[in-house]
Amino acid sequence: MNALLEIGVEHLPARFMAPALKQLKTLTAQVLDEKRLTYKSVDSFGTYRRLVVVIEDLAEKSLDVQKEVKGPPAKLLKDANGNFTPQSAGFAQKNGLLPEKLTVKETEKGPFIYAIVKIKGEKTVKLLPEIFTRIVTGLEFAKNMIWEESGLRYGRPIRSLIGLYGHKVIKFTVAGVTSDRNTYPLSSFGRKPIKVEQADKAYYADLLRAQPQPVLVLPEERKEALIKTVTNEAAVRGYHADLDPELIEETVWCTEHPVAVGGDFELKFLTLPKELITTVLKKQIKMFPVTNDKGELQPYFIAVRDGISVNQNEVRDGFKKVMSARLSDAVFFFENDKKAGLNAFKAKLKNVLFLEGLGSMYEKSARTQQLADWLCDKLGQTQLKNTVDYAASHAYADLASHVVYEFPELQGYMGGQYAALEGRKDAAKAMEEFYFPLTSSSALPSTEEGNIVSLAGKMDTLVGNFLIGQIPTGSEDPFALRRQAFGAVRMLLEKDMQISLKELVEKSASLYPAGTPDKGLKELPNFLFQRLALVLEQRGHNAATLNAVSHWYELPLTQVEALVSALETVKTGAEFASVLESAKRVCNILKKAGNVTEAVDEKLFELPAEKALYDKIHEVDSTLGCAVNTAKTKDEYLNVLKTYGAFKEPLENFFKDVMVNAENPAVRQNRLALLARVRRYLTQTVADITSL
Repeated sequence: MNALLEIGVEHLPARFMAPALKQLKTLTAQVLDEKRLTYKSVDSFGTYRRLVVVIEDLAEKSLDVQKEVKGPPAKLLKDANGNFTPQSAGFAQKNGLLPEKLTVKETEKGPFIYAIVKIKGEKTVKLLPEIFTRIVTGLEFAKNMIWEESGLRYGRPIRSLIGLYGHKVIKFTVAGVTSDRNTYPLSSFGRKPIKVEQADKAYYADLLRAQPQPVLVLPEERKEALIKTVTNEAAVRGYHADLDPELIEETVWCTEHPVAVGGDFELKFLTLPKELITTVLKKQIKMFPVTNDKGELQPYFIAVRDGISVNQNEVRDGFKKVMSARLSDAVFFFENDKKAGLNAFKAKLKNVLFLEGLGSMYEKSARTQQLADWLCDKLGQTQLKNTVDYAASHAYADLASHVVYEFPELQGYMGGQYAALEGRKDAAKAMEEFYFPLTSSSALPSTEEGNIVSLAGKMDTLVGNFLIGQIPTGSEDPFALRRQAFGAVRMLLEKDMQISLKELVEKSASLYPAGTPDKGLKELPNFLFQRLALVLEQRGHNAATLNAVSHWYELPLTQVEALVSALETVKTGAEFASVLESAKRVCNILKKAGNVTEAVDEKLFELPAEKALYDKIHEVDSTLGCAVNTAKTKDEYLNVLKTYGAFKEPLENFFKDVMVNAENPAVRQNRLALLARVRRYLTQTVADITSL
């Protein structure tokens, strides 16, 4: 038979829903396993007012189990007369056995007495009250309430409980609420109970769907209905709804029967920047914007209510009043911001703290401006300097604006809008996209100026945080430093910026005032290395290969990727594999030898294999020489790495014919020096192949 549990609650916030349903499924399976109850499947679903779990084909009783219970040492089993001791007899009685049923087993600590205890399964109907109680009380929420005498902490007050096993009601009580078989309709349509007669998902969903005001209890069905009703409402006007995925997801968890209500707003509001309008609609009042075929915003909105209303026109008017009030506020903030201007906002940054010990946001703006100007020079983009200088110096200015204070998600975007209004359209896009990428994998700034300014801002933030020891640990990352590092790495790589992270970090650090304490800047290279490894993996490389590029920090990242790609190409070859094994052997020998110079004396050679290896070093040296210093592309690195194959035969012969640890100290040191030269070529010249 199936079992069904419904937790009826007051309105849960949308952000609580997905985690709660995931917990509900996991917790149910966990408790059933603990109780040794078998089942076919566990499924959780629901709405903001009801959390439901259905257990399909739940066994009628728990499994029998046999377990061994360890008792006293074996020497206490019987006394000298062959009688069971008080200790063994008491142990047997405690476990419901006769002493004769005890056994002795060897353990790591010697022989001990054991009782083989058989535990019979219990009927499911007897276990379910405890199981359901544990499931209900075991759920955790981001924030909790206490509303009754027992003091249960929960996301919202519990108002009803259903516990069914087949057709039978399972009685249990939580927070003063006793279970029955009653669920309830949409919150705006009274509290007349709906009797649930059986524990079946399809039956339960059909029952609620068949009500005069349908309840779509299955999230996937609710989402489909939401998209359909919103899309249709826009199509009636000949337009398209902006089906923002985040708003769709949130609305699914805010409704039980989503119904679109369309309306219009005054044309004057379209004079506001598009993102400001859509942010007000989506974020503040949870409405869907409407666009034409070109993606241009239209003076319409689509709100969503829960259930169908006989007074739909009044509902529409109510939504319109709320929306007009919010957009009027936005107009007020925007007009005041235009009067003040970016320079006034920038001046206000003097009173805005960046980080404790690192000065104000005004000072951060100045460092970002200096770093961006320096980047223009280093990257040979001096023609962009005027635009970059303005964009960087005003990039943080909109943080002091009224609009961004009200809508923090518009930071950057509003700065770009104000710059355009003030005649700096050249810098507007760079400022608008200053915080890009918004996630580790989203779009980078679309202009060269934007990438330079954004990179400068991110590097200043990273360096500043690490200087004061504010380094992300575990899941804690309050300043989104991982995302900023991802962004910096991706810009350097995808935009082919010919500058190393080492240069960037050092220049950025030099812009901080003398005397700024350094509590953790040395940790930044490793932090950036981890982000680089992940980015390379996303680009189809084996991240582990990066370990071989020991000088990655000193190279432009496009060169690092080219070298990684070349290493991945050659490392699978048989010849390279042989050299790799010999290189590891060389490193192991030298590691044991301690400090070894590279001063080789040909006069101390005693065997042809020594001279052959020495000659090969000189031959490779002349081949590598200039190529090592000029290699930048994958093909150029491949040409360099192919020379490593030349060491295969001389190294094999050397290890076959030569005893490195010769009795003569001078000969021994000379052979070690020869191997030190080999080690430098194979682990330091281009890459450390022993790390592959």
